[in-house]
Amino acid sequence: MRLNRGILILGLAVVPLLIAVTPALGGQLASVLHYSGVAYAVDDGQLRYREEHWLFRDQGTLTRLVLYRCPSGQPFARKWLRYTGEPWTPEFSFEDARDGYEEGARHMPDAWQVYVRENASAPTQIAKLALRRDAVIDAGFDAFVQASWDALSRPDGVQAAFVIPGRLGYLDLRLKPARGAPQGSRRFRLSLDGWLGALAPSIELTYTDTDHRLERFVGVSNIRDDRGHRQRVRIEFPREAIGPAPSGAEIETAGQLPLTARCLP
Repeated sequence: MRLNRGILILGLAVVPLLIAVTPALGGQLASVLHYSGVAYAVDDGQLRYREEHWLFRDQGTLTRLVLYRCPSGQPFARKWLRYTGEPWTPEFSFEDARDGYEEGARHMPDAWQVYVRENASAPTQIAKLALRRDAVIDAGFDAFVQASWDALSRPDGVQAAFVIPGRLGYLDLRLKPARGAPQGSRRFRLSLDGWLGALAPSIELTYTDTDHRLERFVGVSNIRDDRGHRQRVRIEFPREAIGPAPSGAEIETAGQLPLTARCLP
């Protein structure tokens, strides 16, 4: 899930907090993995979309493919990620066929190149971002949680600079422990760092305490509804949704499936 598009609060441009959540099995980036998540509307519990993940190695490079599916099963968006450096800063590209939205990040020798296209008729905007030691990109968030697990026990949590293609820049966020986790789990809250964190929407994430696997995400999704509006969702990643390792043919098919421009009933 991505972070972008400002909202005005007290005259300040504050970005809704959205982030790609792609839980790794057992707290590690396995070389071959297939699992799915289901997104429900927070207000009425209706199924909004599904996301299906494949994690595999492409000529030695750890690669992730994500398909976003309509409730009827049709894929409407696709994301590719390549873990060429630190696991919390993968390169990625995302496209949504419903309106032509695209965004991504590419690693350069001395910078990150980010791009965004708001819709099929809009121009693509490109920017270079200076490298930062505390940078986190898209689905690299899960690896960031794994690497910060012990530090997340501190009341003030940890801070990170998230690369936000939709803003063509960084956003400083803080991940802190939160109350209310079920037994055997830990809950965290992700919000803007500093005093702005009290004004902007936050995200709640629940992880298993044993293998550090993401179980639940609650917050504003990067995947908009069919009317193009932001939606607040609860995404469940049940253990039983972890499937057998996919074959190369299955991964190739998923990577080439045509994306629908409209979710059908």
